[in-house]
Amino acid sequence: MPLIAEDAAGPGPRVLVGGSVAVELDWALGVPFRPPSKRDHPVLEMVYAESPALAKRVESFWGPDEATSWGSSIELQVMAHHAGMLFSLQPEDLLGHLDQICATAPTALRLASEPEADRAALLARLRKLRTSASVRRRYVRLVTDVWSALAPYWAAEGRAAVEASVAWRARLAQKGAPWRDVAGKVPECCTENLVHELEGAPGLDGAVAIVPAFFASGGSLVDLPGILLIGQRAGGALEGPGARTRMEPLARRLKALSDPTRLAMLEALTVAPLGVSELAQRFRVAQPTASNHVKLLREARLVSNGAGPDRNKLVVQEGAVAALLESLGGAVLPGRH
Repeated sequence: MPLIAEDAAGPGPRVLVGGSVAVELDWALGVPFRPPSKRDHPVLEMVYAESPALAKRVESFWGPDEATSWGSSIELQVMAHHAGMLFSLQPEDLLGHLDQICATAPTALRLASEPEADRAALLARLRKLRTSASVRRRYVRLVTDVWSALAPYWAAEGRAAVEASVAWRARLAQKGAPWRDVAGKVPECCTENLVHELEGAPGLDGAVAIVPAFFASGGSLVDLPGILLIGQRAGGALEGPGARTRMEPLARRLKALSDPTRLAMLEALTVAPLGVSELAQRFRVAQPTASNHVKLLREARLVSNGAGPDRNKLVVQEGAVAALLESLGGAVLPGRH
């Protein structure tokens, strides 16, 4: 459930602050269509580098008539809002009922935040999900598979980052900060007209919902029934606590490279697949020590088990290593990446 705070700075909309699995998934599903977003969010870059087949499924799911600019999947936010699950941080709440939610998807919406072509495409998606059981099954399977790939990062870093950002923004609202200050930088697309309508229409039962998202790579703005939803990156400030929160996932993965033995093991695995006992013998360390090094490399998604005859040995995930190094360069030398 969102934290609710009345804007004490004067008349205006209600202010809701909360996290949303639907918003997280919207950002994640858009990344294969937006190469810059991969660089902006190292975790998503790693997820799709490890599973290019999943990226292809995301890219090819909708046909030309349902394609949106920049790959947005706002239909998920629409359906979660329709089902009363927009502010859930429990993925099973949404995914466990997604088939039934799709079958009752609303198909008459204003969606004033969207360009006309995107609005038509999103309504076409909702109609198809509502009327086709086979499309619903494939859609639920795709969204569930995407979340399965995101889940380790959500459990390790994401949910905590979102909850911290929600608490911080809710405190601002409760202290009387204007909703624009609570939201941070508001995306410019359609903002002024929508906000004017929301703030000025007599008797309009509307709200501004501010939704920090771990998998966001920027800001978003969505017109939903009764709600103007503003999505922001959790901890998205460029300095202070926000920057620390934003950099934590990258720092955690870099820690796997901070030990010379682990780096040497990684180098050895680029030459040939090796088992844990072989690594222990080669580097003259106890097997439990070697196992711990391998555990850290696995958690950083830098190594995995091989295939076929090498399934009991370790191999380097070259795409994940390259993505990690590029993410480091993008963080400290952003003008050159």
